Amino acid sequence: MEIKFKTGEKVNLEWNLLVLEYLEDYDGGLKQLKKDLESKEVPFKIFNFIIYSFIAAAYPVEIDYREAVSLVNPNDLRKIIDFTIEKINSFEDSKPEKIKNKSIRKHRR
Repeated sequence: MEIKFKTGEKVNLEWNLLVLEYLEDYDGGLKQLKKDLESKEVPFKIFNFIIYSFIAAAYPVEIDYREAVSLVNPNDLRKIIDFTIEKINSFEDSKPEKIKNKSIRKHRR
């Protein structure tokens, strides 16, 4: 998903392992984040956390929280949140079941 910063620069926000790592830092992890996003009243702190997660993962140079949040146009907020919910849902649906411990035969020469 591509968004345009207030500066005019365009950046492609991608769903990847680095974004997941940032989002897992949310209190309660992805499940709690999804639950909080789907509630009726969502504090801007959650929106900003999501924005920072995507921007920090996508931006070519290290960026801090305030810089990341200040770059994003508020009109893109809904698009980013919808994208996040969609990706969390698809990620939760595709998680592999726990791999069962199986005995592995060793190769003999």
